[in-house]
Amino acid sequence: MGGQAVVTIEGLPVNNVLHPAQAAMMTTHGAQCGFCTPGFVMALAGWLDERAFDPDREASAPLKLDDGVVPSVSLRACREAISGNLCRCTGYRPILQAAKSLARAPPTALFKTHQRSPSEPLSDDAADPGGYTSGFREPQSLSELKTLLRQQPTATLIAGGTDLMLEVTQKQGRFDRLISLARVPALQRLELSADTAIIGSAVTYQDLQAATALSWPALHDFLFRLGSPQIRNRGTIGGNLGTASPIGDLLPILLAMDATIVVGHFDEPDRPVAISEFLQGYRKTQLNPGNFIREIHVEGLQDFLRYYKISKRQEDDIASVSVAVRLGLKASGVTLARIAFGGVAEQALRLPALEQALQGQIITDSLMADLHEQVRASLNPISDVRASRDYRREMAANLIVRALKEALGTPMPQIYGLDDYA
Repeated sequence: MGGQAVVTIEGLPVNNVLHPAQAAMMTTHGAQCGFCTPGFVMALAGWLDERAFDPDREASAPLKLDDGVVPSVSLRACREAISGNLCRCTGYRPILQAAKSLARAPPTALFKTHQRSPSEPLSDDAADPGGYTSGFREPQSLSELKTLLRQQPTATLIAGGTDLMLEVTQKQGRFDRLISLARVPALQRLELSADTAIIGSAVTYQDLQAATALSWPALHDFLFRLGSPQIRNRGTIGGNLGTASPIGDLLPILLAMDATIVVGHFDEPDRPVAISEFLQGYRKTQLNPGNFIREIHVEGLQDFLRYYKISKRQEDDIASVSVAVRLGLKASGVTLARIAFGGVAEQALRLPALEQALQGQIITDSLMADLHEQVRASLNPISDVRASRDYRREMAANLIVRALKEALGTPMPQIYGLDDYA
């Protein structure tokens, strides 16, 4: 947090006047036992702050209130504003009501007024003429990053830290040398065309979600299931790749999209690596000391795309199984098939035999039944606290059939009606 401001719930009032988020929680009786209240209040305050700086950010579906309609803020946006916080009193109704009431309030700028200017130094020891030996560093350019990696090629790289820092909080780990990628402009590249995308490794999920609403709607909608707003504001696509978790939410999607990982090095030219080669096993990648992920290239944004995630809780939960399906479709049938899975092996994987069985075929009930059995026979997941082996296999097979039915235009029931329930 060097060089940054930290605002807690105690810092919200101005001249002893409560912040609108605090007042709304009191008015709607949202503060119940009190344990979760500071988190909800800060989430709502952050929501008002974001709306002040990006008024077009919210979904357009109107929110129906008792005394009218607010056309620019959806019920989904209100639910997103409080998600990532858990109320053990099971009393979400008054908290959601507080969010609804704030939908009518003017956006309130708060946090961004505290941010340091780009020219302000991170800390007194940001530049170390004697060479980088230990501690935390936050380079401001690609050349600074490479200089630090040349001095300490085995330093641990961090961006949002949403996965890495679990090594500290859950396993009492320690990182003597940390290099942040969060403020390197070259790693913030985000370019979307009609059918391709280039995504810098330090692009956050939140920025990626905002950018893909029109050009990559399947990913935009899926990202609502990745963590919570707090996680999406910090976590990065490069972090999801670098940790190579078998349940990493984006890995099956990147596999299905034939992603190419551009790997950088402090002394060597960038090299492209296919994601199927980049992932080497359980939490193992092709990254060696001195390497870093520069950006990710994907293709096929115009294809038929479906991304699914099965978890015990809708938001802020880890996948029991996930499936990504990409199909090229013409009247004659399937011209291209990419099918990838997460949570069913030691790493995210594709099933080439399944893809070959589908490619060039016309989708029929008989074909779907055959593919269902092929998926069940091909996968051998483990049983653990999140799901049993048989459940994972059955869900994976069922989701393939669901995708194929959707490709035919068959209406399918929606489990998560994000815009229409309170």
